[in-house]
Amino acid sequence: MKKNVVFFVFLLLLCQGYAFAQSARVTGKVTGPDNQGLPGVNVQVNGTTTGTSTDVDGNFALNAASTSSLVFSNIGYVSQTVPVNGRSVINVQLAEDQKTLNEVVVVGYGTQRKTDVTGALTAISTKEFAQQPVTRLDQVLQGRAAGVQVTQTNGAPGGDARIRIRGANSVLGNNNPLYIVDGYVGADFNFVNPSDIETIQVLKDAASTSIYGSRGANGVVIITTKKGARGLKVNYEGQFSISENIKRYDVLPAGEFAEIVNARATATGSGLPFTADQIAQYKQNGGTDWQSLVFRQGTGQQHQVTVSGGGEKTTYLISGNYLDQNGIVNNSGFRRYILRTNINTQVNDKLSFRLNLWGTQSKNHNTLDGGAIVQALAWAPTTPAYGSDGMPTFTDPIGSVYRNPLDYLYDQSIDTKRASLNVNGGLNYKLPIKGLTLDLQYAVNYLNSQNLNFTGKRLSNGVPSATRYSTDQVTLQNTNNLNYDVKIGNHSINAVAVLETQQYTEQNFTATASGLRFPQLGYDNIGGNAAASVASAFNKWTLLSLLGRVNYSYKDKYLVTAAVRRDGSSKFSSANRYSVFPSVALGWRLSEEEFIKNLNVFSNLKLRGSWGMTGSQAINPYATLSTYGTTFSAFNNSAATAGVILGNPGNVNLKWETTKQTDVGLEMEFLNGRIRIEADYFKKNTTDLLLNVAIPAYAGGGTQTRNVGEVENKGIELSIGGTPIDKGGFRWETNLNVSTLQNQVVSLGGLPRLGTGTGVGGGMSTTNEFMLMPGQPLGSYWGLKYLGTWKPNEADEAARYGRVPGDPHYQDLNGDNSITTDDFQIIGRAFPKATGGWNNTFTYKGLTLNVFFNGVFGVDKLNYTRAAALSGSGDARQFILTEIRDYYRQGNETSDIPAFTRTYQPFTQSSRFLENGSFVRLKNISLSYNVPTGFIKNKANLRVFASATNLFTITQYKGPDPESARVGSNTDTAIGIDYGSYPNSKTYTLGVNLGF
Repeated sequence: MKKNVVFFVFLLLLCQGYAFAQSARVTGKVTGPDNQGLPGVNVQVNGTTTGTSTDVDGNFALNAASTSSLVFSNIGYVSQTVPVNGRSVINVQLAEDQKTLNEVVVVGYGTQRKTDVTGALTAISTKEFAQQPVTRLDQVLQGRAAGVQVTQTNGAPGGDARIRIRGANSVLGNNNPLYIVDGYVGADFNFVNPSDIETIQVLKDAASTSIYGSRGANGVVIITTKKGARGLKVNYEGQFSISENIKRYDVLPAGEFAEIVNARATATGSGLPFTADQIAQYKQNGGTDWQSLVFRQGTGQQHQVTVSGGGEKTTYLISGNYLDQNGIVNNSGFRRYILRTNINTQVNDKLSFRLNLWGTQSKNHNTLDGGAIVQALAWAPTTPAYGSDGMPTFTDPIGSVYRNPLDYLYDQSIDTKRASLNVNGGLNYKLPIKGLTLDLQYAVNYLNSQNLNFTGKRLSNGVPSATRYSTDQVTLQNTNNLNYDVKIGNHSINAVAVLETQQYTEQNFTATASGLRFPQLGYDNIGGNAAASVASAFNKWTLLSLLGRVNYSYKDKYLVTAAVRRDGSSKFSSANRYSVFPSVALGWRLSEEEFIKNLNVFSNLKLRGSWGMTGSQAINPYATLSTYGTTFSAFNNSAATAGVILGNPGNVNLKWETTKQTDVGLEMEFLNGRIRIEADYFKKNTTDLLLNVAIPAYAGGGTQTRNVGEVENKGIELSIGGTPIDKGGFRWETNLNVSTLQNQVVSLGGLPRLGTGTGVGGGMSTTNEFMLMPGQPLGSYWGLKYLGTWKPNEADEAARYGRVPGDPHYQDLNGDNSITTDDFQIIGRAFPKATGGWNNTFTYKGLTLNVFFNGVFGVDKLNYTRAAALSGSGDARQFILTEIRDYYRQGNETSDIPAFTRTYQPFTQSSRFLENGSFVRLKNISLSYNVPTGFIKNKANLRVFASATNLFTITQYKGPDPESARVGSNTDTAIGIDYGSYPNSKTYTLGVNLGF
């Protein structure tokens, strides 16, 4: 056996030596249209793995057989294949790739030329984020597509993100877009590795999304992943990063804090908590910096290995990704593994097979909001972090009534573990009828998710507890697609007919135990306990869909698209199970008309308009059925007996929420595609809005889900992009987009208003923090209007409310000389009026600089974190922010920060703590350098890069981060509250990309 191996290696080396003996050195230079050398151009011997890249001056050198051909390719230029023909010097000039006219984009269940698309679609090129250290899809989408709002509400590693396309439609259902990855409908964007992405298309109007029927109302994001190609290629990318706070709250030093506490005690007639000697010691020695104990410098690393290759018929790509991030809050972090394999086989010119597999595993550890962050601004700086026993101080005699911030960091574990496996395979067969193709696809997706929580003795007052929640979800999908594509003279027709089925099954189990006998084992052993409870549940739904679409064009300038989809869902009763979602779109390529061509201005000019209907299954399975609960009751002084009672009544008349959308768009290109402008106006109305309506007590009480409301979204989207400069080896590519949004509740089915809340504010909220009202947007803040402090000349009026000058002054809406919930009103909006992004890439020879800004405008945030630290009431008890230095007192009566009085009564749910959350942020700046191949003997391509994320932010918001919020992405009726939110961080990254 050993001899055979040695012989095989010798034969391989002999063959390799023979191959080199037939090769010769080929050198040359690659230039652009301006005759300047082009750096970084890929030069490869056709059909082999041999290749190199041009240096900073456009020069290259490699070995190639005299009978071979060289392939020259570079992003933004037309590839060329040049035969060697025995030459030793080959010079090539590449032309700019004006591919926008023939660019093919992915649409629902097919592809189209970009110029033939009649709907509102945004394609995001991988070039736009290739220079940035993105780790998730939301970072790719943010600021890069008009009409797409991405808010990273939780800045923790692996934290939550809210993604909305053209606003929010639903109250009960979530408003997340539908994600399709390689044809699998309903994918989780958290499991998509940006390094694996080949193309991204965002479908926005109904003409584009109605093909997805009852699931397309919130927009659609279509992702295709990279495939293999002939010849072996290996690529490695590594990143290392450090993170820090963007900003921290300014808090009083210990000595000054003690003086403020004493001043307040004197004003209210209380005993002085601190002596003069203690204050002097605090001023000399300082106190506890709680924010420094909670926050740290985060670190991270990411590694990606991709291997691709194949032969004439079969190609493959295998990629593995490892991400490990430690958050800027102590003892928090995220870890993720992704393995993906794509295999494609072209059996013959008619039949091909594909198989995509990807598996993921991730773990979030203590990445939720609140807890330690809130308490870091509530515990007094005069209280030591640790006691004489070396343990964290148990109680704060001056500040917060809750536990030490360190206990929230180390005496609990809040973990989320997720493991997913997706198998997606299919075949494509060209039928005997010309232009007719059959595509069959089957997909299985499995997800196991576990929420594991443990609370130790200190946080639980000696009663440690733990909860384990586990859910298994299985989704089966079958898509059968017939595609007919034919061109007859001036007529082009593309027709698609699809039969698709999906089945979703979920089983979950929950176990909760308190009084754990072995708390040191955390949630891993909850069997030994004083009390426990278990629960389980089962969910299942199925969806049957029939759809068809026809694209017609005449002379490539008159375009018509018509589509219809019929969905049947098991979530609804038989009477409302099926619904139809049609759409129609028209396009006119004016640039193909002679009177436009004669202007010699436009390389493309297209006017388009669309109308269509989409839907939303914004209910859970079995929502049409009445629920039952259990109770215990005693009869005739006997022992309690278990019984069944009626819960919320069902509603068999429930049906889909329906969204009708109209869109008008204009696309323009100048200078052979170097400048591109696209503008859209849209209006969409969601009717049959699902709401939980209260049932009178005499009818049994509770709530019933009904179709009763309407929500409207409308706005304008503008994108401007292109290559303003491309000369002398210097190239500037830019893309600017701005979009406006007007969101409002049109009707609540006769209800004047409907309150919604979050529960995140604890005792800080007097009633619901948000209110749904006709004429107002979703996410409208509900609270008191703060008028400042009562001034000396208002003493008599203040007395009618039991107040004195210096006390908080709130608007009395009903004039009853009392401030109650009857005086609450709409005080702000959590939905932004406008969003935008500006991406710039500057290239000079081997250097590339990328600068990316994003912004949010016309949005308010309720800053409960600041309120807790500046209200001097409730759980925090004292003032700790430096703002209190300007409090109302004699000689400072103009201040609107309340005085220290016995009649002081603050309301945190008020416009006093409602702040402007608008911002412009330098989201990322990256500098990369393609190392000349001569440094590594033309054996590999090497790129090194450095990047800074969230480098600076322009905002009036007083908190550390205007983007983060306490409420997650599953609701749009109660958003934007900042109460201990995990802030986004400023991150610096160094990386390397090495390809063989």
